[in-house]
Amino acid sequence: MILANQKGFSLIEMLAAVTVLAVGLLALAGLQMTAIRTNSHAANLTEATALAQAAVERIQALEGDRPWLQSTLVAAEPTDLADLVAGSAYVLMVDTDVDFNGVDNVTKIDITVESLNAVQKVGGNAKQTVSLTVLKRYF
Repeated sequence: MILANQKGFSLIEMLAAVTVLAVGLLALAGLQMTAIRTNSHAANLTEATALAQAAVERIQALEGDRPWLQSTLVAAEPTDLADLVAGSAYVLMVDTDVDFNGVDNVTKIDITVESLNAVQKVGGNAKQTVSLTVLKRYF
């Protein structure tokens, strides 16, 4: 027997519609989590890069008479740069190559900024590391 005045949806139709809606919302939630992780990674990378760039600019502004510019035995974080990362979640390391490529009075300085703690990246947790290189003339 068929009713002529059927109105509304059946229970099966409603269940199917709610299931499709739930799957769509779960997919959106997954996208949101990926976006949050990516934004967090980008913010940490930007902060580490800014610290490394500040170190490069500070080195370029230094006089060439600093003893650590003329030595390969440099403290990981020279006192000229220590305040850049003080109180932050990053450590600054410096590696020098005196008389770089046989050129007298030129030091190649590798600057590495690394997070103290593992930060969340898209592929999982890892330490954030940024490396920059600058050449500095000393006398």
